[in-house]
Amino acid sequence: MSRGAAMGAGLCLALLAGVAAATGIGDDAPADPIAAYFARMRAMTTPFAEFRFMSGPEVEANPAWKQIAGQTLAASLATLGRPNDAIRSFPLHDRRAVPDDLPTPATHVAQPAVDWIVDRAADLRVVMVNEAHHRPETRQLTLALLAPLRARGFTHLAVEALADPPLPKGYPTLDTGYYTREPVFAELLRSALRLGFVLVPYEPASTPGQTQQQRETGMAATLAALVRAQPDAKVLVHAGYGHIGKTAGSQPGGADPMALEFMRLSGLPILAVDQTRLTWEDGAAADRLARTFDVQAPAVLVERGARSAWRGEPERFDASVLLPAVDAGALRPGWLTLGGRRQSVPFDLTPCIGHLPCLAEARYANEGDDAIPADQFVLLADGETDTPLYLAPGQYRMRLTGPDDTVLADRTLDVPAHRPSPSDTP
Repeated sequence: MSRGAAMGAGLCLALLAGVAAATGIGDDAPADPIAAYFARMRAMTTPFAEFRFMSGPEVEANPAWKQIAGQTLAASLATLGRPNDAIRSFPLHDRRAVPDDLPTPATHVAQPAVDWIVDRAADLRVVMVNEAHHRPETRQLTLALLAPLRARGFTHLAVEALADPPLPKGYPTLDTGYYTREPVFAELLRSALRLGFVLVPYEPASTPGQTQQQRETGMAATLAALVRAQPDAKVLVHAGYGHIGKTAGSQPGGADPMALEFMRLSGLPILAVDQTRLTWEDGAAADRLARTFDVQAPAVLVERGARSAWRGEPERFDASVLLPAVDAGALRPGWLTLGGRRQSVPFDLTPCIGHLPCLAEARYANEGDDAIPADQFVLLADGETDTPLYLAPGQYRMRLTGPDDTVLADRTLDVPAHRPSPSDTP
């Protein structure tokens, strides 16, 4: 198991610590099924092997492991290019009624989230954006922010669960981190490196018995030490879920979140931008809102005649980002173009027929075989052989791998430029 996967296993163990009680796994179950599950996972050497384990008969026959796999399988599906299946695999149920005072076109106007954030960041040293770990579409905003924030003097990109050192080979590998195994996240790191950002790991070392508050304060202390030691540093922080909240006691176990602790330790204000909490009616309300405002890219809703952005939880965040409505029927949704950076590229996947699951990978030609793919897709049915990959113009090495890790095809691919791409220079 890679260093990044081992780090992820530790994070997942913390996340799943309450699964046994919550799901009815009791005294009659094998001792510590969570630890046993991840011990088995550590025997897997690739994300594809992990997926085959999680979706295979060994987990299906073990009720305790099946409960755990419901969460980890979602992250695996996202990593292997099936983001809509990831959402279906692990829906975040929220049956709360929609607030009565939602914005309307009469009171608010949609504005590109990138523009609004960059404007607000002019007088700040720290901007924090969150993500849902199994929803890679929540990474496209940070990717789009890199160039304009770099042009305005931002120097560091701090990333949750990033290994130290982060990219010793100059490109992301399985050792780079756990969440960074997903191609959009890997592209975020590549882009940051090209633009001259310093990559900052800020996760404290995991220790037995570590509390949520110790983790939150440890992350904040690392970031506070950075801005204290480097007075000219300006930091974009990409974190998960509630770590960027400003409300005391809002993290699991009543812990104060990393962002609040950072402000206390550093004395600096931050801009906290949420992408994870507009979940009323299991997300249907946010989709309706996105359609009402014709949202085609991450957006904020700005009050007419004012500069402030609407937020679903005003005390916790400074803005709530609306993402385009989910195209639930798409096997690979259109947002994978990343705002025009990439294009849909057909590839002959017919060698996968009769060899399922089958993994299609495209790696940059100038990176090693250990690089995280530029894009990848796991085929689960013979009828999916016309599914495209999403790639930027350039040269790639393509590989198709069958369920026993047999290489079914190994080819090169040249993707021509089809239109001007967004600049990667500040």
